[in-house]
Amino acid sequence: MLKGVVNRGEGFIINILSQGVTLTENFILAYGITALILASLARGFMLFWIAPDEVVTISYVLFYCDTLTHVLGIVIISTVFILLANTVVFLLFRWLGERLISEEKKSGKIWRFLNWAFDRNGKFSIVLFRLTPMIGGDWVAIFSGITDMKLKSFMFYSFIGILLHEAMLGLGAYYGIKMGGLFELNVPVLQSLIDIIEAVLG
Repeated sequence: MLKGVVNRGEGFIINILSQGVTLTENFILAYGITALILASLARGFMLFWIAPDEVVTISYVLFYCDTLTHVLGIVIISTVFILLANTVVFLLFRWLGERLISEEKKSGKIWRFLNWAFDRNGKFSIVLFRLTPMIGGDWVAIFSGITDMKLKSFMFYSFIGILLHEAMLGLGAYYGIKMGGLFELNVPVLQSLIDIIEAVLG
């Protein structure tokens, strides 16, 4: 009885996921690169609940890319447009920080820590935070903007961090799922995940 309930539950979940995957695939094929640019801009403006980067990049690789060159194109386009929007956020918080943060607050411990992390050690902090899933990349522009970090440093190190993050997502999806690299590892947990992905995509 329990096995029947589990099987029905699994079938229901796979059915829902299949419908979501079909909708995503149809949307990507219908709107192409325009949708990728808009999703990347949304991500750069920190609207990650609208277009989670992990979902967008991986979906484009699975449904839109046939070659490694296509994957690299998706990675570059995502990187550039995320960076453009994120730079606007940086400039906005630079402007707000100069007007709203008092000199008294700037002498506090939190401010000193932020300045240490993002101004003096910005190259490490930005790249590290950009590679932190779900958390870091969304706050980098705000913290960098309100501190004394230079715009040129922010853009340079953000470009490196975003490019590395997008490349990991894109190449991981391409070689791990699309080209079947994960299938060869024969790890039970991965095999279960692969079976679910196959059921959803098939």
